[in-house]
Amino acid sequence: MNGAEREHTRDYTTVIRNSGDGNTFIVGEGAMAYRGVGAPSSAELVESVERLWDVLPRLGLDEVDQADYVEALSHIEEETTRSAPRRGRLRRALGTVAELLRSRPMDTAQLGMTAAGTIAEFYGLSGLG
Repeated sequence: MNGAEREHTRDYTTVIRNSGDGNTFIVGEGAMAYRGVGAPSSAELVESVERLWDVLPRLGLDEVDQADYVEALSHIEEETTRSAPRRGRLRRALGTVAELLRSRPMDTAQLGMTAAGTIAEFYGLSGLG
């Protein structure tokens, strides 16, 4: 399936992610998500960055953590729009975002982790710190 053939769904409250051998099944919380097989498309990459911005107000971060999240997400956004992204910088920024999401409310954090995972998968990066 390519990006144009993917089925769009909305407003599910359970996040499920099953990845392996290039297969991905994602159901998102209150936001558009894709169901389909294959590596993420560039449109999914853009949506994943937007999703990371969208969850920010619901994370309840203090000033210092919010500044770190915004800085890391700004680096992610910058690198994903470059013709030759700096993978090390992208990996560090995704690691920071993942670290901040791990201690947050489950539904919101899982939606963010799914988005971060999609970005990491797009660039062939393993693990999020």
